[in-house]
Amino acid sequence: MYMVHLFFSSKRDTCDHLIICSCFFQPLNMEQYEVIRNISNELRTYTPDVRILTTYYAGPSGSELAPSTFEAFTKVPNVLRPHTQIFCTSEWVLGTREDLVKDIIAELRPDLGEEWWTYVCMGPSDPQPNWHLGMRGTQHRAVMWRAWKEGGTGFLYWGTNCYEKAMIPSAEICFRRGLPPGDGVLFYPGEVFSSSKEPVASLRLERILSGMQDIEYLNLYSSKYGREEALALLEKTGAYLGPDRYAHDHGPVDVMRGEVYRTCRS
Repeated sequence: MYMVHLFFSSKRDTCDHLIICSCFFQPLNMEQYEVIRNISNELRTYTPDVRILTTYYAGPSGSELAPSTFEAFTKVPNVLRPHTQIFCTSEWVLGTREDLVKDIIAELRPDLGEEWWTYVCMGPSDPQPNWHLGMRGTQHRAVMWRAWKEGGTGFLYWGTNCYEKAMIPSAEICFRRGLPPGDGVLFYPGEVFSSSKEPVASLRLERILSGMQDIEYLNLYSSKYGREEALALLEKTGAYLGPDRYAHDHGPVDVMRGEVYRTCRS
Protein backbone atom coordinates (compact mmCIF):
# COMPACT_ATOMS: atom_id res chain seq x y z
CA MET A 1 0.00 0.00 0.00
CA TYR A 2 1.16 3.52 -0.73
CA MET A 3 1.45 6.29 1.85
CA VAL A 4 -0.70 9.39 1.71
CA HIS A 5 -0.04 12.48 3.81
CA LEU A 6 -2.98 14.53 5.04
CA PHE A 7 -2.29 18.28 4.96
CA PHE A 8 -4.32 21.17 6.31
CA SER A 9 -3.20 24.74 5.78
CA SER A 10 -4.94 27.94 6.76
CA LYS A 11 -2.90 29.86 4.20
CA ARG A 12 -4.70 29.66 0.89
CA ASP A 13 -1.68 30.82 -1.13
CA THR A 14 0.40 27.81 -0.10
CA CYS A 15 -1.34 25.93 -2.89
CA ASP A 16 0.56 28.09 -5.36
CA HIS A 17 3.86 26.52 -4.32
CA LEU A 18 5.27 23.04 -4.39
CA ILE A 19 5.63 21.70 -0.86
CA ILE A 20 8.11 18.90 -0.31
CA CYS A 21 7.73 17.06 2.96
CA SER A 22 10.73 15.37 4.53
CA CYS A 23 8.18 13.32 6.44
CA PHE A 24 8.63 10.99 7.97
CA PHE A 25 12.31 11.48 8.35
CA GLN A 26 12.55 13.14 11.76
CA PRO A 27 16.15 14.26 12.27
CA LEU A 28 17.79 13.46 15.59
CA ASN A 29 21.44 14.48 15.17
CA MET A 30 23.55 16.98 13.22
CA GLU A 31 24.39 14.41 10.53
CA GLN A 32 20.70 13.90 9.78
CA TYR A 33 20.09 17.65 9.76
CA GLU A 34 22.90 17.92 7.22
CA VAL A 35 21.08 15.39 5.02
CA ILE A 36 18.01 17.65 4.97
CA ARG A 37 20.13 20.67 4.06
CA ASN A 38 21.72 18.74 1.18
CA ILE A 39 18.36 17.52 -0.10
CA SER A 40 17.02 21.08 0.03
CA ASN A 41 19.96 22.42 -1.96
CA GLU A 42 19.51 19.75 -4.62
CA LEU A 43 15.77 20.39 -4.93
CA ARG A 44 16.35 24.09 -5.40
CA THR A 45 18.51 23.44 -8.44
CA TYR A 46 15.33 22.12 -10.11
CA THR A 47 12.62 24.22 -8.41
CA PRO A 48 13.96 27.43 -6.84
CA ASP A 49 10.67 28.36 -5.12
CA VAL A 50 10.08 24.95 -3.53
CA ARG A 51 8.92 25.05 0.09
CA ILE A 52 10.41 22.38 2.34
CA LEU A 53 8.48 21.00 5.31
CA THR A 54 10.47 19.20 8.01
CA THR A 55 8.95 17.26 10.88
CA TYR A 56 10.79 16.94 14.17
CA TYR A 57 10.20 16.30 17.86
CA ALA A 58 13.66 17.01 19.28
CA GLY A 59 16.69 19.20 18.77
CA PRO A 60 19.87 17.63 17.38
CA SER A 61 21.58 15.43 19.95
CA GLY A 62 25.20 16.16 20.72
CA SER A 63 24.90 19.81 19.70
CA GLU A 64 25.58 22.87 21.82
CA LEU A 65 22.54 24.83 20.68
CA ALA A 66 21.12 25.40 24.16
CA PRO A 67 21.54 24.20 27.73
CA SER A 68 18.22 22.30 27.91
CA THR A 69 16.51 19.73 25.69
CA PHE A 70 13.48 21.94 25.04
CA GLU A 71 15.59 25.00 24.30
CA ALA A 72 17.56 22.95 21.76
CA PHE A 73 14.24 21.93 20.25
CA THR A 74 13.16 25.56 19.82
CA LYS A 75 16.49 26.41 18.15
CA VAL A 76 15.98 23.98 15.25
CA PRO A 77 14.96 26.80 12.83
CA ASN A 78 18.44 28.26 13.28
CA VAL A 79 19.92 24.94 12.13
CA LEU A 80 17.63 24.45 9.13
CA ARG A 81 17.30 28.02 7.86
CA PRO A 82 17.09 28.63 4.87
CA HIS A 83 16.70 24.95 3.98
CA THR A 84 13.24 24.58 5.56
CA GLN A 85 10.31 26.98 5.36
CA ILE A 86 7.65 24.98 7.23
CA PHE A 87 8.71 23.79 10.68
CA CYS A 88 6.34 20.99 11.70
CA THR A 89 6.59 19.93 15.34
CA SER A 90 5.01 17.06 17.22
CA GLU A 91 2.13 17.88 19.57
CA TRP A 92 3.69 15.31 21.88
CA VAL A 93 6.47 17.78 22.71
CA LEU A 94 4.01 20.31 24.11
CA GLY A 95 2.16 17.90 26.35
CA THR A 96 -0.63 19.94 27.92
CA ARG A 97 1.43 23.16 28.12
CA GLU A 98 0.06 25.55 25.52
CA ASP A 99 2.33 28.25 26.92
CA LEU A 100 5.32 26.58 25.25
CA VAL A 101 3.98 27.56 21.82
CA LYS A 102 5.24 31.13 22.19
CA ASP A 103 8.82 29.87 22.64
CA ILE A 104 8.60 27.91 19.38
CA ILE A 105 7.05 30.73 17.35
CA ALA A 106 9.53 33.27 18.73
CA GLU A 107 12.34 31.56 16.79
CA LEU A 108 10.58 31.77 13.41
CA ARG A 109 11.05 34.41 10.70
CA PRO A 110 7.65 35.17 9.12
CA ASP A 111 9.39 37.82 7.01
CA LEU A 112 11.19 34.93 5.29
CA GLY A 113 7.94 33.05 4.74
CA GLU A 114 8.50 30.62 7.61
CA GLU A 115 5.49 28.84 9.10
CA TRP A 116 4.78 26.64 12.11
CA TRP A 117 2.72 23.47 11.64
CA THR A 118 2.03 20.59 14.02
CA TYR A 119 1.46 16.87 13.63
CA VAL A 120 0.44 13.75 15.57
CA CYS A 121 2.10 10.35 15.12
CA MET A 122 1.76 7.60 17.73
CA GLY A 123 1.55 10.27 20.42
CA PRO A 124 0.18 12.13 22.18
CA SER A 125 -1.98 9.53 23.89
CA ASP A 126 -5.12 9.67 25.98
CA PRO A 127 -6.50 12.03 27.23
CA GLN A 128 -4.98 14.39 24.64
CA PRO A 129 -6.53 14.65 21.16
CA ASN A 130 -5.41 12.14 18.54
CA TRP A 131 -6.94 9.81 15.95
CA HIS A 132 -6.47 6.40 17.59
CA LEU A 133 -9.23 3.82 17.73
CA GLY A 134 -10.99 3.73 21.08
CA MET A 135 -10.81 7.48 21.60
CA ARG A 136 -14.11 9.33 21.92
CA GLY A 137 -15.55 11.29 19.01
CA THR A 138 -14.79 14.73 20.41
CA GLN A 139 -11.23 13.59 21.14
CA HIS A 140 -10.77 12.94 17.42
CA ARG A 141 -12.44 16.20 16.49
CA ALA A 142 -10.39 18.16 19.04
CA VAL A 143 -7.16 17.60 17.07
CA MET A 144 -8.28 20.43 14.80
CA TRP A 145 -9.52 22.59 17.68
CA ARG A 146 -6.09 22.29 19.27
CA ALA A 147 -4.26 23.19 16.06
CA TRP A 148 -6.44 26.27 15.62
CA LYS A 149 -6.16 27.48 19.23
CA GLU A 150 -2.38 27.07 19.31
CA GLY A 151 -2.12 29.29 16.25
CA GLY A 152 -0.30 27.11 13.74
CA THR A 153 -0.88 27.78 10.05
CA GLY A 154 -1.13 24.12 9.07
CA PHE A 155 -1.36 20.53 10.21
CA LEU A 156 0.13 17.29 8.89
CA TYR A 157 -0.84 13.67 9.48
CA TRP A 158 1.75 11.07 8.62
CA GLY A 159 -0.41 8.55 6.75
CA THR A 160 -3.98 7.59 5.93
CA ASN A 161 -3.73 3.99 4.71
CA CYS A 162 -0.57 2.62 6.33
CA TYR A 163 -1.78 -0.76 7.54
CA GLU A 164 0.17 -4.00 7.28
CA LYS A 165 1.14 -4.94 3.74
CA ALA A 166 -1.26 -7.37 2.07
CA MET A 167 -0.81 -9.44 -1.09
CA ILE A 168 -4.38 -8.87 -2.28
CA PRO A 169 -6.69 -5.85 -1.77
CA SER A 170 -9.43 -7.94 -0.12
CA ALA A 171 -7.13 -9.35 2.55
CA GLU A 172 -7.96 -8.87 6.22
CA ILE A 173 -7.06 -5.38 7.42
CA CYS A 174 -4.30 -5.45 10.03
CA PHE A 175 -2.84 -2.42 11.76
CA ARG A 176 0.92 -2.11 11.88
CA ARG A 177 2.60 -3.85 14.76
CA GLY A 178 4.05 -1.53 17.38
CA LEU A 179 1.66 1.34 16.62
CA PRO A 180 -1.47 2.35 18.55
CA PRO A 181 -4.59 0.79 16.97
CA GLY A 182 -5.71 2.87 14.01
CA ASP A 183 -2.58 5.02 13.87
CA GLY A 184 -1.81 5.91 10.23
CA VAL A 185 -5.11 4.49 8.94
CA LEU A 186 -8.07 6.73 8.10
CA PHE A 187 -9.71 4.81 5.26
CA TYR A 188 -9.96 1.20 4.11
CA PRO A 189 -9.98 -0.64 0.75
CA GLY A 190 -13.51 -1.08 -0.56
CA GLU A 191 -12.84 -4.68 -1.65
CA VAL A 192 -12.87 -5.81 1.98
CA PHE A 193 -16.50 -4.75 2.41
CA SER A 194 -18.05 -5.18 -1.04
CA SER A 195 -17.31 -5.65 -4.73
CA SER A 196 -16.59 -1.94 -5.01
CA LYS A 197 -13.04 -0.64 -5.30
CA GLU A 198 -13.95 2.72 -3.81
CA PRO A 199 -12.08 3.38 -0.54
CA VAL A 200 -14.23 3.44 2.60
CA ALA A 201 -13.86 6.41 4.95
CA SER A 202 -13.49 5.74 8.66
CA LEU A 203 -15.54 7.56 11.26
CA ARG A 204 -12.30 9.21 12.33
CA LEU A 205 -11.83 10.69 8.85
CA GLU A 206 -15.35 12.09 9.01
CA ARG A 207 -14.58 13.61 12.41
CA ILE A 208 -11.51 15.27 10.92
CA LEU A 209 -13.80 16.90 8.38
CA SER A 210 -16.07 18.06 11.19
CA GLY A 211 -13.08 19.50 13.04
CA MET A 212 -11.94 21.39 9.94
CA GLN A 213 -15.46 22.74 9.49
CA ASP A 214 -15.34 23.91 13.10
CA ILE A 215 -12.19 25.85 12.21
CA GLU A 216 -14.06 27.55 9.38
CA TYR A 217 -16.76 28.58 11.86
CA LEU A 218 -14.12 29.99 14.22
CA ASN A 219 -12.36 31.80 11.39
CA LEU A 220 -15.66 33.34 10.30
CA TYR A 221 -16.30 34.54 13.84
CA SER A 222 -12.73 35.86 14.06
CA SER A 223 -13.15 37.83 10.85
CA LYS A 224 -16.06 39.70 12.40
CA TYR A 225 -15.13 39.98 16.08
CA GLY A 226 -11.39 39.20 16.26
CA ARG A 227 -9.41 36.11 17.24
CA GLU A 228 -9.53 36.83 20.98
CA GLU A 229 -13.32 36.82 20.91
CA ALA A 230 -13.30 33.55 18.96
CA LEU A 231 -10.98 32.01 21.55
CA ALA A 232 -13.33 33.22 24.27
CA LEU A 233 -16.30 31.65 22.48
CA LEU A 234 -14.50 28.31 22.21
CA GLU A 235 -13.84 28.35 25.96
CA LYS A 236 -17.17 29.90 27.03
CA THR A 237 -19.15 27.15 25.34
CA GLY A 238 -16.91 24.51 26.94
CA ALA A 239 -16.05 22.98 23.57
CA TYR A 240 -12.28 23.27 24.03
CA LEU A 241 -10.20 24.77 26.83
CA GLY A 242 -6.95 22.83 26.42
CA PRO A 243 -5.37 19.51 25.36
CA ASP A 244 -6.80 17.73 28.41
CA ARG A 245 -9.92 19.87 28.88
CA TYR A 246 -12.52 19.63 26.15
CA ALA A 247 -16.13 18.56 25.71
CA HIS A 248 -16.86 14.86 26.00
CA ASP A 249 -20.01 15.15 23.92
CA HIS A 250 -20.94 17.24 20.91
CA GLY A 251 -23.51 19.46 22.66
CA PRO A 252 -21.09 22.32 23.41
CA VAL A 253 -19.81 22.20 19.82
CA ASP A 254 -23.36 22.60 18.53
CA VAL A 255 -23.80 25.56 20.88
CA MET A 256 -20.59 27.13 19.55
CA ARG A 257 -21.65 26.67 15.94
CA GLY A 258 -25.11 27.99 16.73
CA GLU A 259 -23.67 31.15 18.25
CA VAL A 260 -21.48 31.74 15.18
CA TYR A 261 -24.47 31.25 12.91
CA ARG A 262 -26.66 33.57 14.98
CA THR A 263 -24.15 36.40 15.15
CA CYS A 264 -22.62 36.15 11.69
CA ARG A 265 -25.56 35.26 9.44
CA SER A 266 -26.24 38.90 8.65
